[in-house]
Amino acid sequence: MSDSVVVYVTRSGHSRDLAKDLGTRLGAEVREIVDLSKRKGILAWINSGRQAAMKSSTPIGDPGIELQRFGTVVLVQPVWASAICPPLRTWLRAHARELAGKRLAILASCYGTAAGAIRAAFDAEFGAELGPLAACATVLQKNEEGLRKASVDAFVHELLGK
Repeated sequence: MSDSVVVYVTRSGHSRDLAKDLGTRLGAEVREIVDLSKRKGILAWINSGRQAAMKSSTPIGDPGIELQRFGTVVLVQPVWASAICPPLRTWLRAHARELAGKRLAILASCYGTAAGAIRAAFDAEFGAELGPLAACATVLQKNEEGLRKASVDAFVHELLGK
């Protein structure tokens, strides 16, 4: 059994696909943080970006992970406003004590945001409490399968330090 867990948030399903792929590659358990906020339609989309930019938390369905079982926690999220998405933020805040000292990494699904922006957003908001990320990467949603696979391969390589 792996000592890793992949925790994800998805709106369109792209992050779910990435999380399942990572889970298979790492031999890790995969669990979803359920976003309980309305995210359909243009007004909800605008509000989602505003919530991300304002560092808001939103209601979630917590996956109830026994975090003490895992040394590595890989977070998969869609990028909203070059920030940590609100459902993931809610989960991170709720479990900060349990996550402190664990090896954390983020793989983000996006339309063009650089991994550096996501790493900086995480560091600014959670870095002092949770420490630096072991790995951070973005995968473009519009990438063809071969480019998506190469991006995930590079992330796994960074995460495993190989």
